[in-house]
Formats: sequence, structure tokens, C-alpha cells
Amino acid sequence: MVRFRAQIFVVASVLACGCASTNVDRPPNLVSDIPPPSEGVTTGALQGSGYQLSEEELKFDCNKLTGTMQIRILQMRGYDTNKKTSTVARSLQSLTTPIFGGTKEGVDPDGQYVKDRAMLEAYNRQLGVKQCKTFDLDAELAIKSTDVTPTPR
Repeated sequence: MVRFRAQIFVVASVLACGCASTNVDRPPNLVSDIPPPSEGVTTGALQGSGYQLSEEELKFDCNKLTGTMQIRILQMRGYDTNKKTSTVARSLQSLTTPIFGGTKEGVDPDGQYVKDRAMLEAYNRQLGVKQCKTFDLDAELAIKSTDVTPTPR
């Protein structure tokens, strides 16, 4: 009974502290370090992609675009809708992150996958504009092994 009361006290204290806490700058997102679409620049060939390349990204050469895409494809190959964390775990993480700090990575894996896919499609179009070899994204993402390096064709 004493243990139960202690647990209730701890939970109530955490919630009370969370209400009184202030928002702090969150650390950079290590997986998605690409700027959001609202910060990008639109060019005629890239409109409507859901992701707009920034001025810096438009200056990337073929090797930089290809390397960035290879890394992102390898990260996305590990995405599996059946192996996501539970909704309860993601909800607890989203509630405790403002209180204790930490990353919000993994709170919305489906949304992150959509953003990453849009970024890959925009980069792939940019490779085509620069007359570089492009990736077959559907084929590369269908491969589940991270031992196979994605290659442009």
C-alpha cells in the first residue's frame, strides 16, 4: 500500500513539474536533419513534390546527392509498420519529452517515412535535372537488407 502511494506521489509530482516547465530549444533531429519544406526554395522542375530543396541543396553535385540518398535509403529500409513501437509508448514519449527533455524521434514513424520519401523523390528529380544517374526508389526500398548498397542506374 505504501509503495502504491509512493508511485502515485511520484506520478503527480512529475505531472505538476511538467505543467510548470518551460519549453526549451530541442536538440537537432539526427535522422531528419534536412530542413522542412517551408524553408526550401521552389524551382520549376521541383514544384509539387511535397519537399522543396533549399538553396544549399540545389548546389549539391551528383556525388553529394547520391551519397545523401544512399544513406537515407538505408535508413528507410529498416522501416517496418509491424515493428513500430506501440501507440502507448509513443504517447508516453510525447508526454515526457517536454518534462524531462530528449528527442521526439520515433513519435510519428509514419509521418517521418512520408517526409523522407518526399525528400528522396525531390533529390532523385534533382539528379535527373543535373543529368546524373537516378535511383529506382521503389526497387531500392523494397530491398530489406541494409547490407546491399543502393546504386543509381
